[in-house]
Amino acid sequence: MFRPHLAAVGLREQILSAPESEIPVTKYVALWEVLGSEVSPTIGLEVAMRTESSEFGAYGHAIRCAPSMQLVLRSLSRFMVVLTQATQLDFEDNGKRISLAYRVTDASIVQRRQDAEFTICTILNLLREVTRNPQLSPVRVDFEHRAPSDLASHREVFGCPIRFEQPDNRLYFSRELLDMPIRTADQRLFQALEPFLEQQRQSRAASTDVLSQVAHHIASSLSSGCASLEQVASDLKIGVRTLQRRLAEQNVGFSQLVEDVRRSLAESYVMQSDYSLTEIALLLGYSEASSFCRAFRRWTQLTPQQFRQRGRS
Repeated sequence: MFRPHLAAVGLREQILSAPESEIPVTKYVALWEVLGSEVSPTIGLEVAMRTESSEFGAYGHAIRCAPSMQLVLRSLSRFMVVLTQATQLDFEDNGKRISLAYRVTDASIVQRRQDAEFTICTILNLLREVTRNPQLSPVRVDFEHRAPSDLASHREVFGCPIRFEQPDNRLYFSRELLDMPIRTADQRLFQALEPFLEQQRQSRAASTDVLSQVAHHIASSLSSGCASLEQVASDLKIGVRTLQRRLAEQNVGFSQLVEDVRRSLAESYVMQSDYSLTEIALLLGYSEASSFCRAFRRWTQLTPQQFRQRGRS
């Protein structure tokens, strides 16, 4: 499914056969958006409904083996950073109901509907798996993005009220969920996996913060033409070589990160604003609209006008 569309976001096919490689979150989310445009507008939901805990390595095994729903939910939230960068999953309990809120923390990633729908639906599917209750449903679901024209798939998957254009992507449950037995529990295996995941979490949390900060500074500096390695390092109060080393540890180069941020912002401006192409070019640090249009076509295989028309049709 993913292979035919990798080139559209600047990825090579070899990454699929290299388990140690990690796709930068900007490209990962962009790939989902390409699939939503080229394959199916509900691709995130469709894939999530076929996704099982075994596909997430130690993280998935820990979720499946957790001895209580409280630990399932806390593990989902606490260890998500082990799976992916620049995202956050919060478990909240206000005494009346519980919720899981998901968001992408990289401010440069604006077009992210498919990632949100995949993640929220996957979480629900994992809860159905560990309780062996395929009818388990939340009491409400919120999404950040606008409501699609056809909500039939969403209603079928979630079986509850769904709200759009909300502050975050969130699953709400009654507190009765906490009393549900975990049919897949294995306390000994969970206790063996938890220290390993905690070690991974601490290591990943530090590196994720760096990527998010760098992307934020790049996005803030593009229009002034100051999105340079030296300037961002200065803003972060670290040396240039230190910044390069930290990015290299995440298999990300500074130039590629600038390109990823530019593309994400470009797609957002073209799709969601009424800015002219000249205005968008200036916001992204291009000296003229023609340079921006060439870059946009290289990223998406569409002109900005075609991309805007497709998104609003």
